[in-house]
Amino acid sequence: MPRKHRILSLVLLALILSQTACGAAQQGTADTDAQTSADDTGTTDETTTVGFEYPDVNYDGAEFRILNFDQLWNMYIHLDSPEIDGEVLNDAVYARNRKVEQKLGCKIVEKTFENDTANTISRITDHAKTSIMSGEDEYDVMMLPVSEAPDLITGGYLQDLKSMPEFKFDGEWWDQEIIGATTFDNRLYFASGAANLMAFDSMWCLFFNENMAENHQLDMPYDLVREGKWTIDEATKYAKAVANLNGDESWKWSKDGKCVYGISSHQNSPEHFWFSAGEFTLDVDKKGEPKFILGSDRFYGVMDKLAVLLDGKEGTTLKANNTDFDADNGGYVYVFTTGRSFFMTGEIKAAQLMRDMTDTFGIVPFPKYDESQPQYYTSLVSQLFYMTIPSTNMNTSRTATIYEALTHESYLSVIPTYYSNVVEQKGLRNEDSIDMLEIMRQTRAVDVATIFNWSSNLRSTLNTKLFNGNSQVASDIAAQQTKVEASMQKFFDFLAEQNG
Repeated sequence: MPRKHRILSLVLLALILSQTACGAAQQGTADTDAQTSADDTGTTDETTTVGFEYPDVNYDGAEFRILNFDQLWNMYIHLDSPEIDGEVLNDAVYARNRKVEQKLGCKIVEKTFENDTANTISRITDHAKTSIMSGEDEYDVMMLPVSEAPDLITGGYLQDLKSMPEFKFDGEWWDQEIIGATTFDNRLYFASGAANLMAFDSMWCLFFNENMAENHQLDMPYDLVREGKWTIDEATKYAKAVANLNGDESWKWSKDGKCVYGISSHQNSPEHFWFSAGEFTLDVDKKGEPKFILGSDRFYGVMDKLAVLLDGKEGTTLKANNTDFDADNGGYVYVFTTGRSFFMTGEIKAAQLMRDMTDTFGIVPFPKYDESQPQYYTSLVSQLFYMTIPSTNMNTSRTATIYEALTHESYLSVIPTYYSNVVEQKGLRNEDSIDMLEIMRQTRAVDVATIFNWSSNLRSTLNTKLFNGNSQVASDIAAQQTKVEASMQKFFDFLAEQNG
């Protein structure tokens, strides 16, 4: 682990342990004590990190208006908390916002958009477009789906964030890998940083059953991860070691059966395995020109290994449906929490579904292709919601200053609280889990073709084939490549026009 990241991990550990140690006492404090704690954010006014300073400004109570969801896929997405309620994460967000308001003389107002239909993404996108097209300066910041980025950017709905010097995107409080991947021709329209906890909840990982590892005399995989030796081959060894028919006739799921699977897998998980192996759809050269790169010799080597790991014919993997606890059809969380699988694929948010699990579980990142791969790659939910600034915003300097402060303060106080909140889940109470979370945080990355929704059909096809143990996907890639390239070329042509 790089030195600065190890230092951060130790700082986070100290904060987490201190919060955990006094959590029970804090739970019963009076409202006045909670208010005092919230007003004192856990950091002194002078506490900052290198590269950040509060400017000497006062916005005289000006509202900072945020468009956001009220709820989305059970992830923590709120950017404001109206009051103290005793829930540690809520109260940390509350404290953060009140500190920023005090320092900058502003009033943070989150206007939430109700998520009550299946067409969530299109509804908030349409609402944003309507607001912008009206010409009214209604919102300072909009949290919008990055999957809609090509349309929103080429339609002129958003402003280039890189044109605003108040943003310090090289700061540790911003998601460097994500920002780097979504910056083209030095233009950036969607940004992700510590203020948006969805980028933490949405990290894909492998949950594993520690009790099963002990029963099968398997070493915990934590050290393999730390040593850079956590590979597809190693994950396959673990999955095969525990897979057992236990007298059942086949590996077909039955809630009354006794067979145990290596992996209980969400139906969209294969793409996260080849992503973690460092295989991306696109690359952008030094001139900013995009290139379709999926389908190298190395990629097919990855696919061959995954076809062995994910093929359910020998119980290595059970392809589960989207229903978390559907016992009849093998809901992926149900299979895992009942001790019927060693691994489970899913986002970090799934930990909250395991509070009643009898066995102890741990987490590790998705594996590398081999030990020579320089780093892990942790993928995120493809339809994330990032910060944007609408073209109707007439005071971008103030907006950038306030959001920069929110992001920085999140890094100092909210993120450690978030870690604590996750670690306090059953089975995630040790330094191993904290290390794994930090490694995954450091290695978050995105495939632009995925998050911009250019490759959804291709990914779906490859996911299905891998679950059937089929790695022969060259013809599928060839059939989809032209469509992906046409979509991305339209976007890059727009950027070229903007640059004259």
